[in-house]
Amino acid sequence: MTRAATPVAAVLDVPPEQVVLSSEGRGWTGIAAAEILHPQDDFVVPTLPCHVLVFNLGTPMTATERRTGRAGSLTDGGVMILPAGHPRDWHVDHGGEVRHLHLYLDPALVHDVAAEADLNPDTLDLRDAFGAGDPHIAHAGMALLAELHGRYPGGRIYAEALATMLGVHLLRRHSSARGATLRGPARLAPSVLRRVTAYIEDHLAEDLALDAVARVAHLSPYHFARLFKVATGAAPHQYIIGRRVERARLLLATTGWPLSFIAQEVGFAGASHLAFHFRRRLGVSPTAYR
Repeated sequence: MTRAATPVAAVLDVPPEQVVLSSEGRGWTGIAAAEILHPQDDFVVPTLPCHVLVFNLGTPMTATERRTGRAGSLTDGGVMILPAGHPRDWHVDHGGEVRHLHLYLDPALVHDVAAEADLNPDTLDLRDAFGAGDPHIAHAGMALLAELHGRYPGGRIYAEALATMLGVHLLRRHSSARGATLRGPARLAPSVLRRVTAYIEDHLAEDLALDAVARVAHLSPYHFARLFKVATGAAPHQYIIGRRVERARLLLATTGWPLSFIAQEVGFAGASHLAFHFRRRLGVSPTAYR
C-alpha cells in the first residue's frame, strides 16, 4: 500500500513563526521534519497524530512535563520520544535559546513495520523517553537535519529509508516489544534484483520513492532496503546516486549539454547537486571531467 506524503502543516506542534525550516513540499512519506525555535520558556504540545522525536540543537536544557511530573535533560546526542495521542505541557529550564529538531513519524509506518515482522501491532506501545542517549536515533536525526539544510541531499528515498529505520529501531529498543527479532526473507532472488535495478534505470530521472521501488520487489520498504544492501553492498539511495553519477559521466563525455540539463536528466536537483556527488564519487568536478 502506498502512503501519502506526510503533511508537515497537519502535524506541527508549534506556531508557523517558530518554524526555521521544514520538510514541507519535499514529498517525504512516513516522516516529516522541522527545525523549531521556541521563544518562550514554557509551552504546550497538543495531542498529535504522529510520534514525535525531539533533538536538542541549542544549549542543554532540562524539561519537566507538568501533567505527569516526569523530568529529563536534553543534551547533544539525546532524544525525547513522545508517542502519539498524548498532550504535553512543558516547563523548561535552560541557559540559552530553545532550538530543536522535531521528527514526526507516522504511526502507520510503525504499525506496518510491526505487522511485517509478525508482531501484533495492536498490542504494541511505544515508550516515551526524556533525553534518552541513543546513537542510532541521533544519527538518523542529524542526517535528516542535513537533508533539511541541503548539505548532503540524498533525496526522498533516503529520508524514507531513515523513517523506516527509525520505525524498526523504535520497536526494537523503545516499545513493549523491546528485544524482538524482526523476521523476513533472507535474500533477494537474482531475478528480483534484476527487475529492481532495471526499474531504477528506467526511472532514474524521477524523485524515486522507497515504497515504489520496494513494490517492484514485492517486499515491504524495511525488508527491501535491508536485502538490497546485502545483495549490492549499497543502500538503495547510495546505489541510485551512484547510477546517477555514472549516467551523468556518460552524458558529459558524449554530449555538449549544459550541466543543469544533465542534472535534470539523471535525477539530481540541480547543477550544484550533481557537482557535489560527482566530485564525491569521482574526485573531480563535472566541468574538469568534461
